[in-house]
Amino acid sequence: MSANIPSSPDLDKVPEIFTRHLGTWKGEYIKTDTRGHFTRSFFGSFSISIEGSHYRQVNNYEYSDGSRLQLNFQGEFENRILKLFSSSYSDFSAIAWDAGQEVICFRATKTQDDALITFVETMTLLAENHRVRSTQAFKNGIFDGISFIEEMRV
Repeated sequence: MSANIPSSPDLDKVPEIFTRHLGTWKGEYIKTDTRGHFTRSFFGSFSISIEGSHYRQVNNYEYSDGSRLQLNFQGEFENRILKLFSSSYSDFSAIAWDAGQEVICFRATKTQDDALITFVETMTLLAENHRVRSTQAFKNGIFDGISFIEEMRV
């Protein structure tokens, strides 16, 4: 775990798998269309901390044109399920849960360009400092492509 992200999760409320994702992860996010063809990629850094049952995540993205974006997420564990919201998106909501076999499942919704966007993601911990995430995207209930990222903890 990164020394700059102190965390002391309440293990009565937080499933153990979430504690194994603490710290900062980096990787290249690759997006595809509905046929699996490359559409774009960008680099991401994802910093995760948990204090008690409070979850915090900061996503920093860097695009090929040099632009950057930071998104902030907060949440609470209730009945061992993470319920997330974001100060970056007023209508963002998500849940995440321990799916077993080193996998966390995540489901999120937000409105973007007058469309309801839904993400369904699996996050697989391959080793202590290595994980892979894959995300199905839906726009107004219609399949809109897949994104994936292989990340290393820094």
